[in-house]
Amino acid sequence: MKKFLLITLLAAFNLSLSYAQMLPENFKISNDIYKTFKPNENYKKGNSLIGRFSSSPVSSQTIISNFISDIIVVGSGNDTIWFGTGKGISRTTNYGISFQNFYGTEPFGEDDVSGLAVYKNWLVVGTAKSVLVGEEYRPIGTGIKVSSDYGITWNSYPQPMDNVTDTVIQYGISTLRANPTTIDDFNLSYDIEITKKNNSSDSLIFWITSWAGSVRKSTDFGASWQRVILPPDDLDSISPSGGPYNFYVNPADPPSGNDNYKGFSVVAENDSIIYIGTAQGINKSTDRGISWRKFMFSNTGSGTGISGNFVVGLGVQKYGSNTIIWGATNPANPLYGDNQFSSASYTSNGGLSWSNTLEPNAFIHNMGFKDSIVYVATDNGIWRSYFTPPGFSWSRPSIIYDELIRDQIRTDLFYAVDSQGDSVWVGSGDGLARTTDTLTSPWVGKWKIFRAYQNIAATNEAYAAPNPFSPDDEVCRIYYKTGKTSADITIKIFDFAMFPVRTVIQNAQRTSPDVIWATWDGKRDDGTQVSNGVYFYRIQIDKDETVWGKIIVMQ
Repeated sequence: MKKFLLITLLAAFNLSLSYAQMLPENFKISNDIYKTFKPNENYKKGNSLIGRFSSSPVSSQTIISNFISDIIVVGSGNDTIWFGTGKGISRTTNYGISFQNFYGTEPFGEDDVSGLAVYKNWLVVGTAKSVLVGEEYRPIGTGIKVSSDYGITWNSYPQPMDNVTDTVIQYGISTLRANPTTIDDFNLSYDIEITKKNNSSDSLIFWITSWAGSVRKSTDFGASWQRVILPPDDLDSISPSGGPYNFYVNPADPPSGNDNYKGFSVVAENDSIIYIGTAQGINKSTDRGISWRKFMFSNTGSGTGISGNFVVGLGVQKYGSNTIIWGATNPANPLYGDNQFSSASYTSNGGLSWSNTLEPNAFIHNMGFKDSIVYVATDNGIWRSYFTPPGFSWSRPSIIYDELIRDQIRTDLFYAVDSQGDSVWVGSGDGLARTTDTLTSPWVGKWKIFRAYQNIAATNEAYAAPNPFSPDDEVCRIYYKTGKTSADITIKIFDFAMFPVRTVIQNAQRTSPDVIWATWDGKRDDGTQVSNGVYFYRIQIDKDETVWGKIIVMQ
């Protein structure tokens, strides 16, 4: 997903895969990859092993990126947290005191993370990048990375796709025509799940949802992949003994294809019960992905049930004897309901009935849980409520501010949330944050913000990031170092003609000798937004040292 703006994608696809349906551009991919031109490179395709790699993550006091798309708390004592970021995967094993970042290491390189799953000692990661095709950038999947030893070693596989001869699929008594996915455009794995093959075996099934690559599973730890057959758009359920069917397995747009074959999310209630979110709703299987029942806007109440068919996130909330399935349900193809809307849809009875709650008037990305509390990450903030249907009590923090480092999350775009004991971790397009949340006191704990930044070696150095920056979507931070335990700082912005534009801070006392920063929102002192162009910042430290730098505003 672009870091700060969801826009509709109108793209033409080879092999009649015309993705003209209105879906977010490069969903769940940070715009860091769009700021570096990356022409399409030749890399190994197919389904064979690329290589085995020993990984040496880089230890750091900071996380690697301020774009956080996934948060997964694991470990016997919830002591390890994995993050999907705009620069690969990262983890902490000590509550955020330090991080191990895999960006730039084998087999990840500089690829972005599109999907992440963790199960005991197993990790499965989907990677992606953008490529320049003609005059537009397209997201493509660069493969699946699998570790069986907590991330010490990795097997790297290409993005799963079909052979050109894979035009027939046998599903029970039915022989089905299929359109093989043989290209990597828009074939990237947005979500991943890991289950066990059976109750007595440690053998695993990996599930991936890959948009144009549809839904697939692997029963040999990622070495090979099979297409998962879901109901076509005009059927609500299928089973191998049903039919015989004659539908076309094709993830193109209707009428030639089926929106329900465009997979975006997956979650397992247990090893037998699997839920798949697509561009046409939520699919449920109770027999490890063999038979399926589809729930969507039109067959769950046309507004009172599932709110929208574009399902980009799924979650399972368990507390006491309760099991609730949640979906991040957003408007999709109007063929299946013109009144779809973004909401958090849920069922507490296995899909017998569906309801929805929370209408933030913004895109919904994902959910997290702590006992009876549900958290929802949206484009309009992070929301919280107890599970008390039908009367939910939704609230969001008025501000996420770290008093210690004087920093603030300056966006409403949140993509991920998970809990660790009484702590709640939230991931946004502007950083990672943590607070304490109890059953009786919502949003009253102090916030800790984890900010990614580069090291600065000397006090005569500084930098601004992001740079260029777009004031409508983000803020620009000016990073510097005083080398003193106490200093008075003044930072001013000047235009290209060196006329003063903004006083960011004036004689502000700072008490850290390490890297610190101040924020400019792209506005003048009178509150109006500056025009595109080159601007200069001046940092004065105790009026005896001055550091200059440049910022490019590109709206």
